[in-house]
Amino acid sequence: MGNRKLAGFTIIETMLFLGISGFLIFALLAGTGNSVNEQRYKDAVQSFKAMLQQQYADIGSVQNSRNNTWSCGSTVTPINTGPVSDNRGQSKCVLVGKYVRLEDKKISIYNVVAYQQSTAIQSNDILSLKNNYRLNVLRNDVDNKTLEWGTRISYPRTQGGAANEPYAKPQNPRKLGILIVRSPDSGQIYTFSNSDADVPDDANINPTTLADTIVAGGFSPGDAQGARWICINSDGLLTTSSTAIQINAYASSASAIETQTNDYMNTSVLGFKC
Repeated sequence: MGNRKLAGFTIIETMLFLGISGFLIFALLAGTGNSVNEQRYKDAVQSFKAMLQQQYADIGSVQNSRNNTWSCGSTVTPINTGPVSDNRGQSKCVLVGKYVRLEDKKISIYNVVAYQQSTAIQSNDILSLKNNYRLNVLRNDVDNKTLEWGTRISYPRTQGGAANEPYAKPQNPRKLGILIVRSPDSGQIYTFSNSDADVPDDANINPTTLADTIVAGGFSPGDAQGARWICINSDGLLTTSSTAIQINAYASSASAIETQTNDYMNTSVLGFKC
């Protein structure tokens, strides 16, 4: 019988096959990883936006569940004093808003109560909030969170334009305080914010620092009712550009919280990007 040659692959063909297969698997895994990271970043942005919007929804449907054994003095600290003259749901400590303190990755959400210390006639709600009411936060009811997937808040990078932050700032860290309050007189919701050195530490959020946050005006840099752009830094999760959460000037509802892309911010009159 004659010899038969067995069909098969040479060593070079086998190595070539394995090399191409390995490259394709690597490319597939890299693409999958990028897609997962991109989705995680989008989830983090949307969760942060939804958190801010929820504060307006909570303030718009405030419920005072305390009974008439609760009282509130000039320190604006609700205490259970036993039977008092207040009717149910009408204690002198009125739940009026939320204070959101942001620092890098940390989010602290405080309930804000107000004690009416004067009935003097004021020309507008803001003066009434500052002069007729004494505000404070409830320290035994703080909602502490962190931004998802390692993201953090950071500054926009300005490009010489007159924006909310008209000069270059470092990307990290950033501090921002947002006071969302519903006027006990008119029911109108107002938003005030401050940044950096004006944001008190958690232990120093008190009637004085809250009153200092309540400043009328907007649009100009540093105005408390002005627009704010909060960049959500991916902290290496993405190689592409970041997204910003925009709080519109004179924000009074959840619709004032928007998501903005770099394309919009850089090509519009804003002149900056994340």
